[in-house]
Amino acid sequence: MSEAQAVEMRGRTFRPPAAAVALVAPEIGMERVARGGGVRGPLLVAMVCALLSAGAGILRVDAKDATLRALDKAGELQTSSDRQVEDSTKSAERVYMVKRVAGALFEPPLQLGLLCVAMFGLAWFFRGRSEGRAVPPVAAAALLPLAIANLLEAFATFQHAAIALDGPPSLPRTLADFWSAVAAQPGPAPLMRLLSAFDVFSFWSALLVGFGLAAAAQLPRRRALTGTLAAWLCLRLLTHVAMGGH
Repeated sequence: MSEAQAVEMRGRTFRPPAAAVALVAPEIGMERVARGGGVRGPLLVAMVCALLSAGAGILRVDAKDATLRALDKAGELQTSSDRQVEDSTKSAERVYMVKRVAGALFEPPLQLGLLCVAMFGLAWFFRGRSEGRAVPPVAAAALLPLAIANLLEAFATFQHAAIALDGPPSLPRTLADFWSAVAAQPGPAPLMRLLSAFDVFSFWSALLVGFGLAAAAQLPRRRALTGTLAAWLCLRLLTHVAMGGH
């Protein structure tokens, strides 16, 4: 084999996408993403996985129990006929379907935009030299852990014959979910709100942002990771503890 052929063979050697490498080796993969990664691929994967999760939920949702509780709370259960209960149930399921599909289509692009803004803000705060073209690919790669969560949730949902509108999540994602799955009863409300702030997949995404910020903004890795994780923790505590989010 000539030297030219050897070079050609090496050029044909399969190299996994940088965003995929970043999932298991973020210190290497995110640097490659910042240098020449793309946006379209990770964003498309995120949207497809979100649609799969939404589709699984739509196929398995059963809103009857939630509808009965809502009618009982409104004092209308005793006066409602079986046909009215059935119509209310179908209406609730249609609303659920629209919300899930709309969320699957719009959440990934919105998350991408917010991550870009957050990265520019962190780069400015830590006085990094941010390269504008490197930020969107890094933000797009950070969507992949959330895409994996949606994909796993779709598989977990299909394992159930039916899921309730207000039932527990099919896939445990936060420490509060793991507590509820393991313990016989939920813990105190303040503790559960605190534990709900730590989402495993969101933390994974924040790690990728930290490594990507170091490469995209030319910041020391330790400073970028510390700043990113501190900002992530403050945001999660604000939205899930102080504001009582879910």
